[in-house]
Amino acid sequence: MINDKYIIMAGKSKINIFNISTKEELKKEIADYTTSYRYYQRLIAMRYISEGHNILETSDFIGVTQQTVHRWAKICESEGIKGLKPNFDGGPKGKLTKDQLIKLDKMIQERDNMNMKDLYLLIKEEFNVTYSMKQVGKIARNLGYNYSKAYPHFSKSPKDAPEQLKKT
Repeated sequence: MINDKYIIMAGKSKINIFNISTKEELKKEIADYTTSYRYYQRLIAMRYISEGHNILETSDFIGVTQQTVHRWAKICESEGIKGLKPNFDGGPKGKLTKDQLIKLDKMIQERDNMNMKDLYLLIKEEFNVTYSMKQVGKIARNLGYNYSKAYPHFSKSPKDAPEQLKKT
């Protein structure tokens, strides 16, 4: 400890996790925990470091690699505690809006016996959006529909083909 600031040694570099934020802010953020587990885990790691533990001990305690704890400490040093918040926003946004999905659901209900290809064409024609067939299936499931995969039925097969294929 130097001047009540918490410095950790990481190889040849020194990291001051309270370069921007304070220990009190860290305690308050942990106490007010309402966000993701990943953020909470990072806060606990910084608190463990502030109590005098090194990166190796912290990584063992938290259950992540030393490189991960080191990266978190560097982020905390440069951006403060708020920099530890995960910035994953859930991936790319869908091509169809909620209103379009509601409209699509109503259109599906109005038609009988739609298959995935029909749904694919409907989405393409109505909304001018192209999805893969796999994504069309996901959209159908998310709207509450289920479907079965089509399989070929050969017209020249004998009527008792399943029985002939059974092993005796």
